[in-house]
Amino acid sequence: MPQQGAQEGQADDLFMVFEGSSVEDGSHARQLWKSMALQPPVESRLASADIRQRLPVSRPKRRGTSKVPDPVPLTVCSERQREDERRRYQMMADQKKEVMALLGRQRQQRIQKERLSAAVKPKKEVVEPPDPETELDKELVRQLP
Repeated sequence: MPQQGAQEGQADDLFMVFEGSSVEDGSHARQLWKSMALQPPVESRLASADIRQRLPVSRPKRRGTSKVPDPVPLTVCSERQREDERRRYQMMADQKKEVMALLGRQRQQRIQKERLSAAVKPKKEVVEPPDPETELDKELVRQLP
């Protein structure tokens, strides 16, 4: 490593040329240019102080500073809510059963009425469309003397 640093120093001396200025001004200029190394843009860095890289850490809660005085009322309220929901769902289930029963009764009544009316209805005769050749033959027979 020390050898590499010496090589870089020699390379800097070779590539930094300040003609027409004093040695002191040249050394000041070299120091200035070495200190003015450009930083990569924030987007290309792996970690940046400007960008929050981590999620906030949760702090342990202190027992003495609890804002909720007693958790029992919350439990009572949640139990009441659950009971209300159960009742509401039970009512909806009962209503659905009633509707399904009503639809079943209506279907049975309709089927029964169709059976009764089927016995009374005249049976439909199958009417075939007249054959054009037969009609033509009948016309010719009528025209005979």
